[in-house]
Amino acid sequence: MADCVQTWRRQLRIQELANIAREKLESGTEITQVYEILDEIMVSKWRSIPTTRKQYLDSVKKVLENQNMQFF
Repeated sequence: MADCVQTWRRQLRIQELANIAREKLESGTEITQVYEILDEIMVSKWRSIPTTRKQYLDSVKKVLENQNMQFF
């Protein structure tokens, strides 16, 4: 049961980050700045460790690619 909750939480976080990234990219923010913003969110809001942040960023890239956002 705990695995399901962790998976669900991870998916929600990735979707939240993808939405933020999409908004920032559509408003003209540079990719490097978007990475920094997402990293700050993960550290301050969820206290994510570096390996988790990298996994989340990779997942966000895949989500955006699937939504035809070719910014990364």
